[in-house]
Amino acid sequence: MLNREQILKALLSATVQNENMIWMLAGLKMANRPVQKEQLRNVTNTIYKKIHPEAEQLPIRSRHLLDEAAAMLEGAALVDVAEIAKTKQYTVSVLGEELLQYRHDQRQMEKSKGEETSTC
Repeated sequence: MLNREQILKALLSATVQNENMIWMLAGLKMANRPVQKEQLRNVTNTIYKKIHPEAEQLPIRSRHLLDEAAAMLEGAALVDVAEIAKTKQYTVSVLGEELLQYRHDQRQMEKSKGEETSTC
């Protein structure tokens, strides 16, 4: 049986392979409200542009990429989806929140290891 660490590591690996997924999760987290699928592209690309202002290409460039990443997030239970009328509204699920925190913690550990190495 997999433990918590192994599950989060596997999920993080999968989301990193399709970078759009992690950017969509981050965009939803920053929006801090339910986001309609059509707005999800703007939310994702906006946060990406804030972090990478020099980037020429945005992560969600087409409806196909939006649909693909949204379906993968939904299938992995990283987002909660509410269907209102004919639209879907996305929020980060509890598991998605935990994955984002795990990614943050991993990056902090990598950063601190890098600082230890540079001071030696």
